[in-house]
Amino acid sequence: MYKSPTSASLLPTAGANNNRTSGSLSNSIIGRLVKSRAIKTVFIAYVGFCAIFTLKHLLTYESAPEAIVYPHYELERTYDPEKSYSVVSELSTSVILSKMFAFSTPDITDNIQPFFVRSEASPRPDEITLATFVPQDDLSELIRLVEHFPGPISAVLHIDHPTDEPGASNPISRLHTMRASNPKIRNQVDIHLITTPQTHRRPLSTTVQQQSNLHRNLARFFARTDFVLLLDADGSLPATDISKSFRDYPQWMEKLRTGNVFVVPGFNVSMTSEGGALPSTLEDEETAVDLVPVLKYNQLPREKQMLLSYVHDGKVILSEKTWKRTIRNVDFNTWATQTRLSAIQNYDPYFGPSVVMRRDKMLWCPERFGNNQAACLFELYLSGADFWVLPNDFTIHSGERKEPEITERERTINTRLYQKFHEESCLKHARAFYAAGEWDSDRARHCRISCQKVLAVWGLVIRQA
Repeated sequence: MYKSPTSASLLPTAGANNNRTSGSLSNSIIGRLVKSRAIKTVFIAYVGFCAIFTLKHLLTYESAPEAIVYPHYELERTYDPEKSYSVVSELSTSVILSKMFAFSTPDITDNIQPFFVRSEASPRPDEITLATFVPQDDLSELIRLVEHFPGPISAVLHIDHPTDEPGASNPISRLHTMRASNPKIRNQVDIHLITTPQTHRRPLSTTVQQQSNLHRNLARFFARTDFVLLLDADGSLPATDISKSFRDYPQWMEKLRTGNVFVVPGFNVSMTSEGGALPSTLEDEETAVDLVPVLKYNQLPREKQMLLSYVHDGKVILSEKTWKRTIRNVDFNTWATQTRLSAIQNYDPYFGPSVVMRRDKMLWCPERFGNNQAACLFELYLSGADFWVLPNDFTIHSGERKEPEITERERTINTRLYQKFHEESCLKHARAFYAAGEWDSDRARHCRISCQKVLAVWGLVIRQA
């Protein structure tokens, strides 16, 4: 059945009228705002301001220097502890030295004082520094060193004997007295002090080898020039002005910069008995007692011709460390007449003279040995350094200071250690060259030639690696 709509259903409700009215009002307000000239002006001004502001910052960023992330640090990298931004400035000295000299006990590394005495002069970087060790009971060697060597000296003083016993000398007081009275010592010598604690010091009668390889590394490390004369710690003195030789021959200095090593031949003053008779053989000289040098200190040769005359007369003999009879690294008859550099061809692992070398970028002395300069030089040779013999320079041992005697047991231990070290060094350097793809290079030729016997057993492993 059809039902007609009521009048109520045909009339609009009050809520619908209200919604329609508010919607129309909102649309009319927005429309008026959009069409308003003032609003359009403000909007255009805002967009323009944002564009100009953005462009200004882009131009400023492109032209500005690189920003420093940490204002108190400079981006330059340095290990100089005297710089405020050094990357090692927050490390203690004992931590740094314990890592540098890992074979030494904390009793040693915790008591190293670099530049305990600093020279008043500032050497040039291209000078040659004499790096050596001075015994605490013979500080007068400093006087002899400054008289024979005009350049900077980096010396290690190791106090390991008791100084509190009755009659014992005080090396620190003696050092300051010598420095105050000798201007050459003040101007040339840097002293790096090692003080063994009183509870660990050994009596003077003890026959334990000095840690000379540690002393060599320490003196070389704290040298203030780019090149060093690694002087043997047996009391030898440089007889000639080695620095002048390098100044006179710039090509030698260039070889030195490229990592070559220069050998300074060594000689010893002959020893005689109190009666004046010279020992007939080396064995007689070693077993004789109460021997005195044939030449006095002021008679030591200071140039080559005088040296050759003394050798001819038997007053000076060849040092075993340079002219060992079992090896032929340097031939004396050839050296006596030569005026140019000569390269060492047949190298022997027991070769241990004084040498001139770079302070950095060269291998350091293995500190497992007490006193073994031959170990220092052997690793340098295997690493690729060429050795050249200086034709006019030499060192002289006056005979006034003798190396400390060691027991037969310790000598045997050192010999066996060095035999193992020879094999280990050959394998280490051969493996390094092969891993770097340089086994067939000219730089590896010393290792290939000197280590043939050692590498014979390992040859297949190296070739098939």
